[in-house]
Amino acid sequence: MRLRSILGVALLVSRRGFRAWQSYLSSLISTLWIFVMFYVLGGFSLLPHAIVGAIISLTFSGSSMSAVYDAYYNLIGLRDVFLASPLSALEFRIGVALGTFLPSISTLLAYYVLLFLLASNVSLPMFLLAVLFVTIVTWVVGILLGYIIAKEDLNASSKISLVNKLLTLLPPIYYPSRILPSEIRPIAYLAPTYNISEITKMLLGTEPLNLPHFMTCAVVLAIQSVILILITLKMR
Repeated sequence: MRLRSILGVALLVSRRGFRAWQSYLSSLISTLWIFVMFYVLGGFSLLPHAIVGAIISLTFSGSSMSAVYDAYYNLIGLRDVFLASPLSALEFRIGVALGTFLPSISTLLAYYVLLFLLASNVSLPMFLLAVLFVTIVTWVVGILLGYIIAKEDLNASSKISLVNKLLTLLPPIYYPSRILPSEIRPIAYLAPTYNISEITKMLLGTEPLNLPHFMTCAVVLAIQSVILILITLKMR
């Protein structure tokens, strides 16, 4: 892949996101409110859960919207301009997805630092592994879901936002899964964001390592990812 060309597309796309800094400020204020609420309800013990939820939510929302950006650039002919160069369609879409992610990096870095300070029992290598896992996997899953939902529709933003909310607010991501009644916990596996969250929390030590649960989350997430990839390829 031509990394330089991909970064060129990403920087072009990211300009729109950086200009819309108010939306990221609004998201940050909402997240701070969630932190305060969980601190009041459960003290410091719930804050790492809330931060993991905030990382997943921010990464997921930005990456899933890349499909709408791609449809827009196709409409105005900008995608054809890039594809007339040696840049492939896949590389262009990776650049667009990276461009929608770049404006959120500063906020994510703040979350990472806060999470590291609160997850005091985790080693630095394990923390970096957890951060890379939650960011990259959430980014990829968000991109795939975005393309499946959008289907080249410029007006798909509302549908994507709804799915984002459902997948980040309904499953136990901002809070421990043990809060849910045991009878309905298995339903949470249906959400890929839940599986990402649980694996991340166990890597961080925020949740105790439960090997059967860890393996279930990993296997289900792998199956979900393969299904999403196959559906996306079939659409193309």
